[in-house]
Amino acid sequence: MEESPDTTVWKPLGVLKNSPGPKNLALVVLNRPLEPLQKVLENLWQKAIIKVAVDGGASRLEKVTKGNNVPDVITGDFDSCPSETITLFRQKGVEIIETPDQDFTDFTKCLKVVATKVNDSKDCKGVVVVGAFGGRLDHVMANINTLFEAREFLNKPVVLFSKESVALLLKPGRHKIEVQTGLEAEWCGLVPVGGPCESVTTTGLKWNLSNSTMKFGELISTSNSYDGSGVVTVLNSDPLIWTMGYNY
Repeated sequence: MEESPDTTVWKPLGVLKNSPGPKNLALVVLNRPLEPLQKVLENLWQKAIIKVAVDGGASRLEKVTKGNNVPDVITGDFDSCPSETITLFRQKGVEIIETPDQDFTDFTKCLKVVATKVNDSKDCKGVVVVGAFGGRLDHVMANINTLFEAREFLNKPVVLFSKESVALLLKPGRHKIEVQTGLEAEWCGLVPVGGPCESVTTTGLKWNLSNSTMKFGELISTSNSYDGSGVVTVLNSDPLIWTMGYNY
Protein backbone atom coordinates (compact mmCIF):
# COMPACT_ATOMS: atom_id res chain seq x y z
CA MET A 1 0.00 0.00 0.00
CA GLU A 2 1.13 3.55 -0.75
CA GLU A 3 -0.43 6.76 0.49
CA SER A 4 -0.58 10.13 -1.22
CA PRO A 5 -2.21 13.22 0.29
CA ASP A 6 -5.65 12.25 -1.02
CA THR A 7 -5.44 8.68 -2.36
CA THR A 8 -4.40 5.32 -0.92
CA VAL A 9 -2.81 3.06 -3.54
CA TRP A 10 -3.20 -0.69 -3.08
CA LYS A 11 -1.31 -3.48 -4.84
CA PRO A 12 -2.76 -6.51 -3.03
CA LEU A 13 -1.33 -9.14 -5.39
CA GLY A 14 1.96 -7.33 -5.82
CA VAL A 15 3.36 -9.17 -2.80
CA LEU A 16 3.32 -12.37 -4.88
CA LYS A 17 5.24 -10.84 -7.77
CA ASN A 18 8.97 -10.43 -8.26
CA SER A 19 10.03 -13.33 -6.10
CA PRO A 20 12.04 -13.22 -3.92
CA GLY A 21 11.52 -9.45 -3.82
CA PRO A 22 12.43 -7.04 -1.00
CA LYS A 23 12.00 -7.99 2.63
CA ASN A 24 9.31 -5.53 3.67
CA LEU A 25 6.39 -7.52 5.12
CA ALA A 26 5.18 -8.85 8.44
CA LEU A 27 3.80 -12.35 7.84
CA VAL A 28 1.13 -13.89 10.07
CA VAL A 29 0.22 -17.58 9.81
CA LEU A 30 -3.22 -18.51 11.15
CA ASN A 31 -4.55 -21.89 12.25
CA ARG A 32 -5.90 -23.10 8.91
CA PRO A 33 -4.68 -25.90 6.57
CA LEU A 34 -1.57 -24.60 4.84
CA GLU A 35 -1.13 -27.30 2.19
CA PRO A 36 -3.28 -25.40 -0.39
CA LEU A 37 -1.26 -22.25 0.37
CA GLN A 38 2.22 -23.76 0.41
CA LYS A 39 3.48 -21.91 -2.68
CA VAL A 40 2.04 -18.63 -1.43
CA LEU A 41 3.54 -19.22 2.01
CA GLU A 42 7.01 -19.95 0.63
CA ASN A 43 6.87 -16.83 -1.56
CA LEU A 44 5.82 -14.55 1.28
CA TRP A 45 8.24 -16.15 3.74
CA GLN A 46 11.16 -14.91 1.65
CA LYS A 47 9.83 -11.33 1.80
CA ALA A 48 9.01 -11.15 5.51
CA ILE A 49 11.11 -9.24 7.99
CA ILE A 50 9.13 -10.83 10.81
CA LYS A 51 7.13 -14.08 10.79
CA VAL A 52 4.51 -14.80 13.41
CA ALA A 53 2.48 -17.98 13.88
CA VAL A 54 -0.80 -17.85 15.77
CA ASP A 55 -1.47 -20.73 18.17
CA GLY A 56 -2.31 -23.86 16.12
CA GLY A 57 -0.81 -22.15 13.08
CA ALA A 58 2.58 -23.05 14.56
CA SER A 59 1.90 -26.79 14.40
CA ARG A 60 0.45 -26.46 10.89
CA LEU A 61 3.58 -24.55 9.86
CA GLU A 62 5.80 -27.23 11.35
CA LYS A 63 3.88 -29.92 9.49
CA VAL A 64 3.73 -28.33 6.05
CA THR A 65 7.39 -27.18 6.04
CA LYS A 66 8.73 -30.20 7.96
CA GLY A 67 10.14 -27.84 10.55
CA ASN A 68 12.31 -25.95 8.07
CA ASN A 69 10.45 -22.63 8.40
CA VAL A 70 10.97 -21.28 11.89
CA PRO A 71 8.88 -18.24 12.88
CA ASP A 72 10.27 -15.39 14.91
CA VAL A 73 7.28 -15.32 17.26
CA ILE A 74 4.40 -17.60 18.28
CA THR A 75 1.39 -16.03 20.01
CA GLY A 76 -1.92 -17.32 21.37
CA ASP A 77 -3.66 -18.79 24.36
CA PHE A 78 -2.27 -22.14 23.15
CA ASP A 79 -5.51 -24.07 23.36
CA SER A 80 -4.93 -25.49 19.86
CA CYS A 81 -1.15 -25.89 19.73
CA PRO A 82 0.47 -29.01 21.22
CA SER A 83 2.88 -28.26 24.05
CA GLU A 84 5.59 -30.26 22.29
CA THR A 85 5.38 -27.88 19.33
CA ILE A 86 5.82 -24.90 21.63
CA THR A 87 8.77 -26.61 23.31
CA LEU A 88 10.36 -27.45 19.96
CA PHE A 89 10.15 -23.91 18.66
CA ARG A 90 11.27 -22.42 21.99
CA GLN A 91 14.40 -24.58 21.76
CA LYS A 92 15.01 -23.09 18.32
CA GLY A 93 15.00 -19.59 19.76
CA VAL A 94 11.44 -18.61 18.86
CA GLU A 95 9.86 -15.94 21.07
CA ILE A 96 6.75 -17.40 22.72
CA ILE A 97 4.15 -14.82 23.78
CA GLU A 98 1.08 -16.10 25.60
CA THR A 99 -2.02 -13.94 25.01
CA PRO A 100 -4.74 -15.27 27.34
CA ASP A 101 -7.24 -12.36 27.09
CA GLN A 102 -10.55 -13.97 26.04
CA ASP A 103 -12.14 -10.63 25.09
CA PHE A 104 -10.23 -10.75 21.80
CA THR A 105 -9.48 -13.48 19.28
CA ASP A 106 -5.99 -14.93 19.00
CA PHE A 107 -5.67 -13.14 15.64
CA THR A 108 -6.48 -9.72 17.10
CA LYS A 109 -4.11 -10.32 20.01
CA CYS A 110 -1.42 -11.38 17.54
CA LEU A 111 -1.78 -8.16 15.57
CA LYS A 112 -1.39 -6.21 18.82
CA VAL A 113 1.95 -7.96 19.30
CA VAL A 114 2.89 -7.33 15.67
CA ALA A 115 2.04 -3.64 16.13
CA THR A 116 4.61 -3.32 18.93
CA LYS A 117 7.25 -4.66 16.57
CA VAL A 118 6.46 -2.92 13.26
CA ASN A 119 4.55 0.31 13.93
CA ASP A 120 7.81 2.24 14.12
CA SER A 121 9.50 0.31 11.32
CA LYS A 122 10.16 2.17 8.08
CA ASP A 123 11.10 -1.15 6.44
CA CYS A 124 7.76 -2.87 7.05
CA LYS A 125 5.20 -1.81 4.45
CA GLY A 126 2.30 -4.01 5.56
CA VAL A 127 1.01 -7.16 7.24
CA VAL A 128 0.05 -10.19 5.15
CA VAL A 129 -2.05 -12.90 6.78
CA VAL A 130 -2.13 -16.48 5.45
CA GLY A 131 -5.06 -18.79 6.15
CA ALA A 132 -7.71 -16.15 6.81
CA PHE A 133 -10.75 -17.87 5.27
CA GLY A 134 -12.32 -21.30 5.05
CA GLY A 135 -13.80 -23.53 7.70
CA ARG A 136 -16.13 -22.06 10.31
CA LEU A 137 -18.13 -19.00 9.32
CA ASP A 138 -17.83 -17.44 12.78
CA HIS A 139 -14.03 -17.60 12.46
CA VAL A 140 -14.21 -15.94 9.05
CA MET A 141 -16.36 -13.13 10.42
CA ALA A 142 -14.04 -12.76 13.41
CA ASN A 143 -11.09 -12.31 11.05
CA ILE A 144 -12.97 -9.58 9.19
CA ASN A 145 -13.78 -7.95 12.52
CA THR A 146 -10.08 -7.97 13.35
CA LEU A 147 -9.47 -5.70 10.34
CA PHE A 148 -11.77 -3.16 11.96
CA GLU A 149 -10.21 -3.58 15.42
CA ALA A 150 -6.68 -3.23 14.06
CA ARG A 151 -7.36 0.36 12.98
CA GLU A 152 -7.05 1.35 16.65
CA PHE A 153 -3.52 0.05 17.26
CA LEU A 154 -1.79 -0.94 13.99
CA ASN A 155 -0.55 1.68 11.54
CA LYS A 156 0.27 -0.77 8.73
CA PRO A 157 -2.22 -2.08 6.14
CA VAL A 158 -3.42 -5.68 6.55
CA VAL A 159 -4.19 -8.02 3.65
CA LEU A 160 -5.88 -11.38 4.26
CA PHE A 161 -5.03 -14.35 2.01
CA SER A 162 -6.81 -17.64 1.49
CA LYS A 163 -6.29 -20.18 -1.26
CA GLU A 164 -8.35 -18.29 -3.85
CA SER A 165 -9.08 -14.82 -2.50
CA VAL A 166 -7.66 -11.78 -0.76
CA ALA A 167 -9.46 -9.18 1.32
CA LEU A 168 -8.62 -5.82 2.85
CA LEU A 169 -10.40 -2.95 4.57
CA LEU A 170 -10.88 0.31 2.70
CA LYS A 171 -11.15 3.16 5.18
CA PRO A 172 -13.32 6.13 4.19
CA GLY A 173 -11.58 8.06 1.43
CA ARG A 174 -10.14 7.65 -2.04
CA HIS A 175 -8.49 4.41 -3.08
CA LYS A 176 -6.67 3.19 -6.16
CA ILE A 177 -6.38 -0.58 -6.50
CA GLU A 178 -3.96 -1.98 -9.07
CA VAL A 179 -5.51 -5.22 -10.28
CA GLN A 180 -3.69 -6.09 -13.51
CA THR A 181 -0.94 -8.40 -12.31
CA GLY A 182 -1.45 -11.57 -14.33
CA LEU A 183 -2.50 -13.31 -11.13
CA GLU A 184 -5.98 -11.85 -10.72
CA ALA A 185 -9.08 -13.97 -11.27
CA GLU A 186 -12.15 -12.55 -12.99
CA TRP A 187 -14.18 -11.74 -9.89
CA CYS A 188 -14.03 -9.05 -7.25
CA GLY A 189 -16.37 -7.47 -4.73
CA LEU A 190 -17.10 -4.56 -2.40
CA VAL A 191 -18.97 -5.42 0.79
CA PRO A 192 -20.28 -3.01 3.46
CA VAL A 193 -19.52 -4.99 6.61
CA GLY A 194 -20.35 -3.45 9.98
CA GLY A 195 -22.83 -0.87 8.76
CA PRO A 196 -24.06 0.94 5.66
CA CYS A 197 -21.74 2.81 3.33
CA GLU A 198 -23.76 5.89 2.46
CA SER A 199 -21.88 6.78 -0.70
CA VAL A 200 -19.67 4.70 -3.02
CA THR A 201 -18.36 5.74 -6.43
CA THR A 202 -16.08 3.47 -8.48
CA THR A 203 -14.29 3.25 -11.80
CA GLY A 204 -12.61 0.27 -13.42
CA LEU A 205 -15.34 -2.25 -12.64
CA LYS A 206 -17.63 -4.02 -15.08
CA TRP A 207 -20.55 -2.76 -12.98
CA ASN A 208 -19.55 0.57 -11.46
CA LEU A 209 -21.27 2.40 -8.62
CA SER A 210 -22.12 6.09 -8.72
CA ASN A 211 -22.79 7.79 -5.40
CA SER A 212 -24.54 4.56 -4.39
CA THR A 213 -25.59 3.50 -0.91
CA MET A 214 -24.52 -0.02 0.05
CA LYS A 215 -25.89 -2.05 2.93
CA PHE A 216 -27.06 -5.55 3.74
CA GLY A 217 -30.67 -6.09 2.78
CA GLU A 218 -30.21 -3.79 -0.21
CA LEU A 219 -27.19 -3.27 -2.48
CA ILE A 220 -23.85 -5.04 -2.11
CA SER A 221 -21.38 -5.61 -4.94
CA THR A 222 -20.43 -9.27 -5.18
CA SER A 223 -19.46 -11.26 -8.29
CA ASN A 224 -18.32 -8.05 -9.94
CA SER A 225 -15.48 -7.96 -12.49
CA TYR A 226 -13.15 -5.52 -14.26
CA ASP A 227 -13.44 -3.29 -17.32
CA GLY A 228 -9.94 -4.08 -18.58
CA SER A 229 -8.31 -0.81 -17.51
CA GLY A 230 -6.19 -2.58 -14.89
CA VAL A 231 -7.05 -0.08 -12.15
CA VAL A 232 -10.06 0.21 -9.86
CA THR A 233 -10.79 3.42 -8.00
CA VAL A 234 -13.11 3.61 -5.01
CA LEU A 235 -14.40 6.72 -3.25
CA ASN A 236 -16.24 5.62 -0.12
CA SER A 237 -17.82 7.53 2.74
CA ASP A 238 -17.68 4.59 5.16
CA PRO A 239 -15.57 1.42 5.56
CA LEU A 240 -15.81 -1.25 2.87
CA ILE A 241 -14.24 -4.67 2.42
CA TRP A 242 -12.52 -5.08 -0.94
CA THR A 243 -12.05 -8.69 -2.02
CA MET A 244 -10.73 -10.24 -5.22
CA GLY A 245 -9.83 -13.66 -6.55
CA TYR A 246 -6.38 -14.73 -7.63
CA ASN A 247 -4.60 -17.70 -9.19
CA TYR A 248 -1.16 -18.75 -8.03
